[in-house]
Amino acid sequence: MIRRDYRFHDGSSGWALISQIEHARISAQLAEACTGRFAEPPLAAVRSQVLAAIACHDDGWAPWEASPRLHDHSRRPVSFMELEPDEALAVWSRSIDEATRHGPLAAWMVAGHFCRLLDVHSPAAVRGPRTVAWYDGMQRRRATWLTDWRAVDDSLHTPSLAAEALQWLWTFDEASLWFCCSCPSQGESAALGGKRFTAGKGTPVEMQLFATGFHGPGRPKQSGFAAAAPWRFASDAIDVEASVRVVPAVGYDDAAALLTASRPRTLRWRLTCDQPCPS
Repeated sequence: MIRRDYRFHDGSSGWALISQIEHARISAQLAEACTGRFAEPPLAAVRSQVLAAIACHDDGWAPWEASPRLHDHSRRPVSFMELEPDEALAVWSRSIDEATRHGPLAAWMVAGHFCRLLDVHSPAAVRGPRTVAWYDGMQRRRATWLTDWRAVDDSLHTPSLAAEALQWLWTFDEASLWFCCSCPSQGESAALGGKRFTAGKGTPVEMQLFATGFHGPGRPKQSGFAAAAPWRFASDAIDVEASVRVVPAVGYDDAAALLTASRPRTLRWRLTCDQPCPS
């Protein structure tokens, strides 16, 4: 679950709680609009599995989000960056199991995504025994999935193509997280502009994302507009929405109280090329 700071109309503080499954849906929406390698006609079947992997890569969160854990002292909801190691491994394992339904490439991609999270955030030297065992076992399973996928068409299903598919998952996961965690949405009074965020650094679909403003004649700047450079999408603009639950920023007795206090909202953005938004 993503816990995003939120401001109610009366000025009081709250949190927008965004499901990881909703975040993954946005990742897949952006990937589907991309004109890169997997838009080529000979790769239609591969593209289908790549998009399925991106869309389902956080499906293992469903049981956790149905009864989210709260911090012991503050009683605020735990975010995806605050999981205990065993808790994270359980969520990741469920996500990988769900990905197997879409084929060996999808399973290989989703497992690789979570192994990379460990590589980036939990170096081998500081991993506990359970994490080490999970990582080593998952790498063995990934080798089997890659072999199975290559056996279907070893001339087309190359390791380099699989690696690029995984890079798509990384890139559009990061792009979606930027929207869900950082980019001011429509109606918010957050500062515009700011530092550019690079999604997919070093990949074939690397792009910079940044918040912009509406510059139409006689119109004030508005939040909820963002740009990407270079522009890697088929359409001139993409409307992005996230269904969220908003709650007052207070401590809660338990998950049931948190969910009862929540109300549905929609966060909205418009993504365009690196140009002023049209009037």
